[in-house]
Amino acid sequence: MNNNRNFKEFTLIMLIILASSCSSESIFSQLSKLQKINSDNNILDSSSPSGISVVNDTLYIAAMHLFKKENGVVKKINFSNSYEFVIDLVNISGKTYLLAQSKDKKLELYTLEQDNWKLTFQKNLNAIKFLKSIDKNGVKSAYILASEVNGSQVILDINGVNKTPSNTNKDDKFYQISNRNQLITGKFSKIWKLDGSSINVNSKNEIMPIIDTNIRGFAETLVMTGGGYATSDNKFRIYSSINNYENPIFNREDIGSFIAYFAIEVNGIILIGSNSGFVELIKDKNTFILQSPSYSASEGSYHASQLSKTRLNNIIPIDDKTYILTQGKGLWKIENHKLTKE
Repeated sequence: MNNNRNFKEFTLIMLIILASSCSSESIFSQLSKLQKINSDNNILDSSSPSGISVVNDTLYIAAMHLFKKENGVVKKINFSNSYEFVIDLVNISGKTYLLAQSKDKKLELYTLEQDNWKLTFQKNLNAIKFLKSIDKNGVKSAYILASEVNGSQVILDINGVNKTPSNTNKDDKFYQISNRNQLITGKFSKIWKLDGSSINVNSKNEIMPIIDTNIRGFAETLVMTGGGYATSDNKFRIYSSINNYENPIFNREDIGSFIAYFAIEVNGIILIGSNSGFVELIKDKNTFILQSPSYSASEGSYHASQLSKTRLNNIIPIDDKTYILTQGKGLWKIENHKLTKE
């Protein structure tokens, strides 16, 4: 009975967040946290992990609650009496941070110190997720994305200091942060800088994925249409900082219902996570080719998996492994080009 009450309370929390900020993260991603995990044996199989951290040989997983996988065994961790639901998890320079929503409706940030989870601070905010700046070696930095009671979104650094760009208003929403220059895509086809200035992308469609890259032999920032918000057509476009995001440098019209959510560079290939698994973006002369996985993972292991029909939450490279966080299909891993399920 108590579990049903807790689940209903969490549903209400998430619906409030969705109403105020659904465009900050896919509605399906937010609703993933409503799922129930029925047994320890099913934790990773049907979960929707939102964040991970590897500490020594232990894998920590955020999937509505906190779990750890150690010596092949997965266990739920009851790390606090005050938390209601775990929202996200991240490892930055060897330190693990956990984002949660408390039973009294407050944002909580915890840090892992040895085997203990220490409450760092609480805020009167609704936690949404970590904005993770991910390079080819893992998460480089992260900011906390949250919303106020009135629906306005705020960005905090890991110490709780408000870093929300100035000149924003209640209607502005934030999507993804880039890996090098810490540029943030936002609603109305904007790219925000943390100092408050913004850049407009000449796109009628919303942009969501953003990546700083040298894949074409020079430094540039790429943004891509995606997210499924205010989209007037089904075309996939890529814009570049090289031409001030004025005209797309890449177009694909035959993508059907493909929706891009984020972009990560791994081993010289840009992986674009979507509502239908991930695709590879590789350099082709002066532009790109968009193709199904063949370089990052063996074609056989990818096409034999469930990923091509699965919405992805994130892709995180750690050491020589690449972890794939899915929507309702658990946690996957690419190692030596072989794709397996954790």
